[in-house]
Amino acid sequence: MELETALAKASLTPIQRRDPDKLFHRLERKGLVKTAPSFDWNEYFTTIGVPGIKPINVTVPEFFTALDELVGKTSPDELKAYLKWHFVEFSADALGKDFVNERFRYNQALNGAKQLLPRWKRCVESTDRAMGEALGRSFVAATGGEKGKAIAKEMIVSIEAAFERDLDTLDWMDAEGKKASLDKLHKLFNKVDYPDKWRDYTKMNIGTGSPLENQLAAARFESARQLAKIGKPLDRKEWGMTPPTVNAYYNGSLNEMVFPAGILQLPFFSPDAPLDSNYGGLGMVMGHELTHGFDDQGRKFDGNGSLHEWWTKKTADAFVERAACVAKQYDNYVAVDDGVKPVHLQGKLTLGENLGDIGGLKLMLSALRERRKGMAPTSVGGYDDDQQAFIAFAQVWCTNARPEALRTQALTNPHSTSQWRVNGPVTDNPDFAKAFKCAEGAPLAPAQRCQVW
Repeated sequence: MELETALAKASLTPIQRRDPDKLFHRLERKGLVKTAPSFDWNEYFTTIGVPGIKPINVTVPEFFTALDELVGKTSPDELKAYLKWHFVEFSADALGKDFVNERFRYNQALNGAKQLLPRWKRCVESTDRAMGEALGRSFVAATGGEKGKAIAKEMIVSIEAAFERDLDTLDWMDAEGKKASLDKLHKLFNKVDYPDKWRDYTKMNIGTGSPLENQLAAARFESARQLAKIGKPLDRKEWGMTPPTVNAYYNGSLNEMVFPAGILQLPFFSPDAPLDSNYGGLGMVMGHELTHGFDDQGRKFDGNGSLHEWWTKKTADAFVERAACVAKQYDNYVAVDDGVKPVHLQGKLTLGENLGDIGGLKLMLSALRERRKGMAPTSVGGYDDDQQAFIAFAQVWCTNARPEALRTQALTNPHSTSQWRVNGPVTDNPDFAKAFKCAEGAPLAPAQRCQVW
């Protein structure tokens, strides 16, 4: 525990790690050796299979300086105990009932869960982690379809068009910034549903022996796969999420958005669902990910994925000022009040995700209205098209969460808790107040709103 605490103190905080400028330090091999001279780097790189590696980025040089000092004053027995604990913790799910139960008890303090997930669910999760694209082929065959994929791609095009229209209206961005942002938008690369080429797992040595052997085999396979990329051209077709994953992501260094088959399902999306429902669910997610390309992190990567300041100082300063409004707004939101001490969201930690939610909601509604031009208005349960889209958006975040989980999320996670992923963005969206006839000054219709994108 003492060693873990010392390493944590030498690390960047979660908020500091949000700044990509703090995470890139090309020290090369010589620089790494100079930073932590006590560690046998030659032995390390030889053991993992890349003895001649020279170009190296060190995410946090200060961490390795502290590590070098710690190794020098910590006994070998203590270091062995620390490494053994991490190995056991990593392997716990494959070590039998006693270890599984003890790990669950350990995690209960963080998530408040009352019972362990059924074994079949844990097995599916384990398989997804180990060989997710093999599992994904079965998932896509059972749930996918070219019709849904085509509709989703059409939605992305409409969301991008909405961003282009929005860009033209910004009063805080100069002409140079708009031109560069438009260039980045047009270079955006999208992946939908599943990879064009499935990953080959033939070199993964798994069988009907012990679960631990299979888990270690999967870890070795992935480590070797990643190390084999060194010195080779970038594979733009690789996915960073497995197809069954109910999520999506934006990658700034690749300037790409990815929407796996897992999120092309209800309640986010269905090829047979009404337009309003699909846009309120998946369309909002698409707008969210696109906005990530221009949030406090994504804005630092240009259209080619290079990290540098590509806006003018005037535009960058204007962005920072408006983003600070959003951070302050979310600082005031209480994630959990369990009678011990209210825990607020951290506005700076969740800033990127909040900007994505606020921007995504705006883009979703703009794209939906454009798609509905020339169509007859619809009404479902007395709700018009705008109202249906807002309701669909809120429904995808319907969540049951225990106080322990909310507390942990607020302290460590860059995503706001579900309540505020809904009420926060609609507070900053005047169209929501108009759709539901909220009086100015009402909780979700403040007189002053934060506006960035």
